[in-house]
Amino acid sequence: MASIKDAVEESFSDNHAIVKYFLFAIPVYITYHLYETGNTGFFFMLMAAFTFLMLIGILVICTTNVRHNKNQILPGLNLFHIFKESLHCLLAIGPAILINTWLASFITSKFTLPSPGVDLTFKILIWCVFMAVIFTAYLLYVKDKKIKDAYNLKAISDFGTDIMIAVIFMIPLVALSNAIFAGSITYVFWLFFGVPNPILTFIWSMFVIQNLSVIGNYMAQIAMENIEIRVEMEKYDRGDTTI
Repeated sequence: MASIKDAVEESFSDNHAIVKYFLFAIPVYITYHLYETGNTGFFFMLMAAFTFLMLIGILVICTTNVRHNKNQILPGLNLFHIFKESLHCLLAIGPAILINTWLASFITSKFTLPSPGVDLTFKILIWCVFMAVIFTAYLLYVKDKKIKDAYNLKAISDFGTDIMIAVIFMIPLVALSNAIFAGSITYVFWLFFGVPNPILTFIWSMFVIQNLSVIGNYMAQIAMENIEIRVEMEKYDRGDTTI
C-alpha cells in the first residue's frame, strides 16, 4: 500500500534536500512576493511562467525517479533538464488536461439539481471521472516518457478509477503532513515573531518544493500498485510469466 510516511521521510533524506529546497524556493518566493505587492507586470509574468515550468518539471522528475527505483528522488540543479522534462510532459498530456477539464466544466455547467448538497456531490463525481483520466494519463506517460502511453484508452479505463480513489486518499495525508511540519513552524513564528513574516513566507516556499517531492513519490507508489503490479498479476494469471 502507498505510504505517505515513506514519501515524507524520503523527501528529507534525499541528498542535499534542504539545499535544493532552498534554491528551488527562490523563484517561488519571488513570484509570490511580486503578486502580493501588486507588481503584476511583465517581470511577474516571466517569473510566474519560470516558476510554473520549474514546479512541473520537479514533479515529473520526482515521480519518474521513484518509478525507476532511483536513490535520488529530487532533480539536480540543472534547470535546462527540469524545463525539458516539464515541456515534454505538458506536450504529452496537455491535450488530455484541456479536453477533460473543458468537458467536466461544460457538463457541470449544464444542470443544477434541486438539492444543493446532491448537486455539489454529483458535480464533484463528474469532475473526479475526468480528473481520473488526467492523473492516469500522467502516470502512464512518466513511466517511459512515451506520449502514446498517455492515450492508452484501455489502460485509462482499467486503472483510472483505482488511481483516482488513491489520489483522493492522498490529499488529506499530504494535508496532515503539512499540518505537522509546516504547521509547527508557522505556530512558532506566530508565537515569537508574528505572521506574516518574510522568513516564514520563504520557508513556506520551501515546503511547496517539499510537497512536490512527497506528491511525486506517492503518485509513483500509486502507479506501481495500481498499474505495474496489476499488469504483472494479469500476465501471471494468463500464464505469460511465472513468479
